[in-house]
Amino acid sequence: MTLSAHAQTTVAAAALLALSMSASAPALAAEPAAAEIVDSLNGIFGKQNKTRAAHAKGQCVKGTFTPAAGVADITRSPSFAKPTAVLGRFSMGGGNPKIPDATKGAPRAFAFRVNPDGKSSEFAFISSPVHFAKAPSQMKAFLDARQPGPDGKPDAEKVKQFNAANPNTTVQAKWLADRPVPASYVGVNYWGAHAFTLTDAKGTARIAKLKLVPVAGEATLTDDEAKAKPADFYAAELQERMGKGPVQLKLVAILGEAGDPTADITALWPEDARKSVEIGTIAITGLEDNAKCDAGVFDPTQLADGLAGPKDDPMFAIRSEAYAVSLSRRPN
Repeated sequence: MTLSAHAQTTVAAAALLALSMSASAPALAAEPAAAEIVDSLNGIFGKQNKTRAAHAKGQCVKGTFTPAAGVADITRSPSFAKPTAVLGRFSMGGGNPKIPDATKGAPRAFAFRVNPDGKSSEFAFISSPVHFAKAPSQMKAFLDARQPGPDGKPDAEKVKQFNAANPNTTVQAKWLADRPVPASYVGVNYWGAHAFTLTDAKGTARIAKLKLVPVAGEATLTDDEAKAKPADFYAAELQERMGKGPVQLKLVAILGEAGDPTADITALWPEDARKSVEIGTIAITGLEDNAKCDAGVFDPTQLADGLAGPKDDPMFAIRSEAYAVSLSRRPN
């Protein structure tokens, strides 16, 4: 089975959304079950042995979280109250475990667990401020339009018609395609995409988008540099960076204002016009055996007190079920 580079890019973005869909669109059918979405992913990428239906290629890592001064003023969550261990996984979008690291336009991702005394919070971030669809039905329709035909390729006309009828599904792909290839898993910004509620000790609640920013700055490749890279270089590049010391990502909350969309994760917030508050810093200190991450999932609906996912965005709620389906299909 083969897909065009553009199709692979957009399907890669869709793969992450397979784990996060549910609001409805009037022109689309009733919302599908999580298993149906995973079925559609498997139809495109195949049922890969011992890998995820989405974000099949990745690297497990370990590290620490250190809270920023004054974090209690934004959230009372024990996850962010003190220094603690972090387990995480960087990955490439899509269900192809052999996707080249330098693929143009493909989303990168970072999922991680912050575990203070066993009361963990889990997160799933991507290298785009938006997802590509706002409903599981739209997600499934997107995937179904790209199912390979007898020649192993999707029907280009069917894809064109779907895009024309669903212009919001092209926002993420364009955002990614307009930016250079990241030179490192830790050389790119990551967003939580969904709108979270952060509650402080006084009970004051604030809506925010969460973002990870590389302390060393973004690192990118030209198209020619990307073409010259081997298929698998991110893990080695990360190891080389860590040889000089921990690699840091700063976690910030972008505070929402009245009118900012919370139920449509294809809609951009005016981030530059919003106040950001520092939550803390994740320091990546070493590579972990991938089996440690592959034994389970990072489920971002699992959040400690002081953190909550969006109640008006049912795409968020379907994550747990979709992760469970995908995990059940991963043979031990």
